[in-house]
Amino acid sequence: MLEAIKNTLKEAFPDVKPELAIDARGILTIRGECASWDEAVAVGHLAAQSPEVKNVVNELAVKGQPDFRKDYRPYREMGNKAGRIDTVDVLIVGTGISGCAIARELSKYKLRILAVDKEDDVACGATKANNGNIHPGHDVKPGTLKAKLNLRGNELYTQWADELGFELQRCGVMGAVSDAKLRPLLENAAEGARKMGVSNPQTLDGEQAKQIEPGFAEQGIEPAAAIWFPSMGLVEPYKVAVALAENAVMNGVRFLFNCTVADVLTKDGRVIGAVTNLGIIETSYIINCAGVYADEISAMAGDKCYTIHPRKGTIAILDKSRKPIFHSLAGMLDRGKPKPKKDTESKGGGMCRTPEWNILMGPSATEVPDKEDLSSTPEGLAYAMSLGEAYGIGYGDIIRFFTGTRPADYKEDFFIELSPVTGGFINVGGIQSPGLASAPAIAEMVEGIFVEALAHDGPPLERNPTFNPLREREKEFRHLSHEEQDELIHREPAYGRIVCRCESITEGEILAAIRSPLPPSSVDAVKRRTRAGMGRCQGGFCQPRVLELLARELGKELTDITLRGEGTAILMADTRPNRVGSV
Repeated sequence: MLEAIKNTLKEAFPDVKPELAIDARGILTIRGECASWDEAVAVGHLAAQSPEVKNVVNELAVKGQPDFRKDYRPYREMGNKAGRIDTVDVLIVGTGISGCAIARELSKYKLRILAVDKEDDVACGATKANNGNIHPGHDVKPGTLKAKLNLRGNELYTQWADELGFELQRCGVMGAVSDAKLRPLLENAAEGARKMGVSNPQTLDGEQAKQIEPGFAEQGIEPAAAIWFPSMGLVEPYKVAVALAENAVMNGVRFLFNCTVADVLTKDGRVIGAVTNLGIIETSYIINCAGVYADEISAMAGDKCYTIHPRKGTIAILDKSRKPIFHSLAGMLDRGKPKPKKDTESKGGGMCRTPEWNILMGPSATEVPDKEDLSSTPEGLAYAMSLGEAYGIGYGDIIRFFTGTRPADYKEDFFIELSPVTGGFINVGGIQSPGLASAPAIAEMVEGIFVEALAHDGPPLERNPTFNPLREREKEFRHLSHEEQDELIHREPAYGRIVCRCESITEGEILAAIRSPLPPSSVDAVKRRTRAGMGRCQGGFCQPRVLELLARELGKELTDITLRGEGTAILMADTRPNRVGSV
């Protein structure tokens, strides 16, 4: 088998002389040197195609390229100096959508659970930097763990939304054609999706398509046939993560931010703790949800079994004055300019909308060697905007654009398992799209792995007798009727003071967020919870007031409040210390 992989790589990359090794699990390690990062990624992908390869550890060096690996030594020194700061049963590393979902799932049991993150809030990585699509599951490779968990996750989202009080819009997704001769292709696609287990895929004639999607008639488009997936959904991903985390806190989970895991401590082949920059946390179980750093955390635990190659993507947010063309997520499959060539294995490129009806363009998809490269490039933005040309969308419609990184492994699948090398260590890695859609099923799967492992290691788990899966939905002033707004202002006058004029966000909503079970500590954290600062002016008017409210409610100085954590100070010093009055 190893010889066959060598020959395949030699034929495709004659100038690369890789050293290959594979263990009994099927973990293939590649060492050597190559000419470029794209070549290193391509070698890893090709090697991973072998069915005997479970995953790939790619240690190819690139000639002349800096070493972008994170140096954990300063964090270890700080942690070892601080000593033990906590003892828990379960330590969850990373508080994106997966980490928050697992924290909430395990809060059903009588456990001491601590979730840590190197950032100042939940959902600061891939979770906040995606388009919020709850995919039906038709566009995932059949037979993969992604496919299985996407289908189950989509199904569970309705229950999640009902219990946790976040907005889920089952808008559906439709692809239409203008030539009726193409309908058999759509029927074949629908049948394939049906066999995969996708919920209720349908093929439609032109009139049926226009009835479901009035945007066709509004745009003067005459579809001849269409394929329709009604289970497609939209959420604000960071709001889902916040809802999960708040409910987890209500059920006894604790969160610790600005906390970087720098080493995993083991004894006799089992996890006994983790060294962080804040100190040592003793624990019997670690659940690794560290996103682009998940491979590094796994290696710290002595289980080097996959490599994350970061894939960054740029998304542009359009002003609400540019109305979405379609009510659902829809488009013509055979109309307009051809789609730009996809950069990589990720979906990449597209046009959709948020639950608040902002159009999103993108994302792009570009392989990068640096996990912290969140720079936006003209090429990435152009790729994201390319599908808007046929509809008259241009750069003048953009109010903000941003870039995030996807934590892709070389099998391009989720990697979720109890480590066979290190006891008490559970990997939840490679969680890229459709990771958001799959999150409920990922949490369900990890719960099963954990319960089974604990049953093998010790006494059975006890249920948390006070577990409550319900979280009250926050009051959103902008969505209330005038009568409801008047009643709310009468009860709570702070809701009568508008802070963010672009999005009509009130002081009452901001105070409710700051006083929530998981209070925000930065301006961006407030923005993710309330939308204050998400409008056309991007916080130009409301940011000073948000800063004042945070300082007052948290008992901090104005200069202590940051935009998004360490190194992002907004105010450096008080230039008028003797001013009269206070916030």
